[in-house]
Amino acid sequence: MRSTERGTELRVPHLLAGAALVGLFSASAGAQQKPDSVPKDTATLPPVVVTGARLPAVGALARGLTGRTATLNAADLDARGVESLADALEQLPGVTTSDELGAGAQLDVSLRGFSVSPVIGLPQGVTVYVDGVRANEPDAHEVNFDLLPLEDVERVDVVYGPSVLLGRNALGAAVNLVTRRGAAPAARELELSGGSFGRYELKAHVGDRLGPWDYYLGARYEHEDGWRADTRSRIATLFAKVGLLNRTWDATLSYSGGDNRIYQAGSLPESVFVADPRVNFTGGDYFAPRAHLVILNAQRLVLGGTQLAINAFGRSLSSEQFNANFVGDDSRQGTTARQGGGAAQLSGTLHLGGRELRLLGGVDGGYQHTSVRILTVRGAAPDSLSEFVRTNEVDLGVFAGASVALGPGLTATAAARYDWIRLPFEDVLDGTQSGLHYFRRLSPRIGLAWSGAAGHEVFGSASRGFRSPALVEIGCADPAAACPLPFALGPDPDLKPVVATTYDVGWRYRHRGGGVDASANVYRTDVRDDIFFVASSVTGGYFQNIGATRRAGLELSLQWTDPRGLRLYANYGFTTATFQTTADLATTRDSAGETVAPGDRLPMVPEHRVNAGVSLPMAGRAGACCGPAASVSLDGRYVGRQWLRGDEANATGPLADYAVIDGSLTVTWRELALRVVVVNLLDGRYASFGTYAANPTVAGDPVQRWLTPGGPRGFQVSLSTDF
Repeated sequence: MRSTERGTELRVPHLLAGAALVGLFSASAGAQQKPDSVPKDTATLPPVVVTGARLPAVGALARGLTGRTATLNAADLDARGVESLADALEQLPGVTTSDELGAGAQLDVSLRGFSVSPVIGLPQGVTVYVDGVRANEPDAHEVNFDLLPLEDVERVDVVYGPSVLLGRNALGAAVNLVTRRGAAPAARELELSGGSFGRYELKAHVGDRLGPWDYYLGARYEHEDGWRADTRSRIATLFAKVGLLNRTWDATLSYSGGDNRIYQAGSLPESVFVADPRVNFTGGDYFAPRAHLVILNAQRLVLGGTQLAINAFGRSLSSEQFNANFVGDDSRQGTTARQGGGAAQLSGTLHLGGRELRLLGGVDGGYQHTSVRILTVRGAAPDSLSEFVRTNEVDLGVFAGASVALGPGLTATAAARYDWIRLPFEDVLDGTQSGLHYFRRLSPRIGLAWSGAAGHEVFGSASRGFRSPALVEIGCADPAAACPLPFALGPDPDLKPVVATTYDVGWRYRHRGGGVDASANVYRTDVRDDIFFVASSVTGGYFQNIGATRRAGLELSLQWTDPRGLRLYANYGFTTATFQTTADLATTRDSAGETVAPGDRLPMVPEHRVNAGVSLPMAGRAGACCGPAASVSLDGRYVGRQWLRGDEANATGPLADYAVIDGSLTVTWRELALRVVVVNLLDGRYASFGTYAANPTVAGDPVQRWLTPGGPRGFQVSLSTDF
């Protein structure tokens, strides 16, 4: 055994929606309006520290300290009919989605040049939370968007840069999903929808407040045949929350569960992509996860104005990934995870020398048991176990934050956290291959904000964060023994933790009378020891550290709202993501490998990204007492050129840029709402992802460009009622 140290089963039913239908007739009527909206992009955070960072009920600390944040509320998400968190984040400046897996529910997201994705092997740089509980999977820090309760969120908070208070592993941003709770008057909603490619969906929720108690129940069932061959999917989720709000406690206990099966088409050789993008090159690939998550959040006042906040959670995951391989044997990967942990913290205010000093401090910790089994599948023969590894990881952290007013409108903030991680690696099939890893790191953040007259705000911040290597990365890091995909695991050379330092400066203007909201941000993130998965063959590769990389850019946002209901918005993101040191990488394009030089661009990060839209009322106004109301919305996005994965040296041609326009029509009358959504309105043909791999169907197995086609024009009609 070796030791390394780094310094500074309950099955969710397929028809979950029936659970919520029971509650639809148990509460009094309550209507909910669903106006179209656009993202609210807040460039600076109100410089106050008033409650626990783990508790999403208070936005100030859920978003972090002084710096750029963005908030998407339920109306924003409903207006576009988004289906996943990836779709939701794409509304923000500089955020791009791509589709490596060929499955709409499993898109990759690039935010400020950092990835958050369900794909194992990407350098994950964004952390996702549900009510303050980390949702990144423990095996490789990936995020399964299909398991997130997006239909049941009140808002989505995005904190740009390393997140000091919410937790570790956030390099480019931290995203926190704040779920709904019941409120008075009672609300009940049922929505039915159907559309192109055999898609139909049922959603229902009910919520109410009864004295000091409140409850919320939501369910969703979705089925789709898919527009490409053998890409059907089934997604079933259930969410429930009960809350207590009295003079002593503000507490909630929630459950979310998912039972899904998603078939994946993947990429195509460019010649096949051009001839027929509906083809599935290796039909049969699927991902089938089942997850349960329980969260307790509570807060109360103690010792006068001091506030105590606690957070506790438990989670289980069981997933199966099947890969049909054109070359070699098929493989099946099974992952199980059991997680638990929580946080406790105190916050309050002191008065020193006539100034108000707001303070916060606390501890958090977690335990996770993760096991990964890989089986070789050889037709009629029984599956054979080729790899079996597991870990019992322990994470501990302590954090503190403070803010103080230095003068009229001028506030300084500071925060820091210290993390200690113990990650043992156990090879069940060969005990001599086991190992033990420790990671320790102090992560600080400071900021200065000024709120001036006439609605102007200016801020500057500097922060540092880190991401520890994950189980799969540690077990697949030997260039002399490339891991067959999905992965073969062993005690390979040590990986260093990734460290990111971000500098962020921004401005925001909000007209006091409403109507205009504008912001601009400039940022730079220097990353040391970034972890990349490099492909050394068509079916194998390994993880390695890269000395230095950098993400830098500009984000612009402008929104205008007319009192009559007209809304216009435009966002622009310029992102440059580059290697900063020379590195030798493996690539399927050349058996001798490739050398990246400082200035070479990271793959699948477009330099330019624009999105804009308009929402135009056609008749009446949503929420009006009498008569129907109608509105039309158009949302467009332009994505610039991107280098293909496998061409980190930028030696070949990039992926072509593209533009897509979506449209929607919404008609409301009393408690009924009808929405028609058309995606890719102009039926444009484009590729959202590209890589290089050998094509075994061509003589000589030549290495070619492989592309994932974007979806064609499709529509969906939804009818919902509140009663």
